[in-house]
Amino acid sequence: MFLPREETTTSGHDLLYFFSFMEHFAYCVVAVESLGRQIPIAFLERVKEDFNKRYGRKAAIAATNSLTREFGSKLKEHMQYCIDHLEEISKLTKVKAQVSEVKGVMMENIEKVLDRARNTNQEEDVASEHED
Repeated sequence: MFLPREETTTSGHDLLYFFSFMEHFAYCVVAVESLGRQIPIAFLERVKEDFNKRYGRKAAIAATNSLTREFGSKLKEHMQYCIDHLEEISKLTKVKAQVSEVKGVMMENIEKVLDRARNTNQEEDVASEHED
């Protein structure tokens, strides 16, 4: 299996592989497909944010497995939180999707406005050339 360069989800053998990146680190969660996507993605985001907040760049120079004992218990806490707060995670996921959709529409509209402004400027330039 390849390691992607951006956030992605792949599947194989009834498993889902979730990849995310922050700073110099790659994060991966593997879950059974029957679990769905919301819980693993929420877990991955929580772990990624917590790990970066706790260790930041210090983790880059840490010895192999030196953070396992310290952060391992945090992994269990994050998973338990995700399991205990399924409804919140579901609502949050829906809101994030809606925000993302609105953002996409807004970006398209901004591009259209910018294109119109460019076209108007070009038309004005052509009109001023004809006046001369």
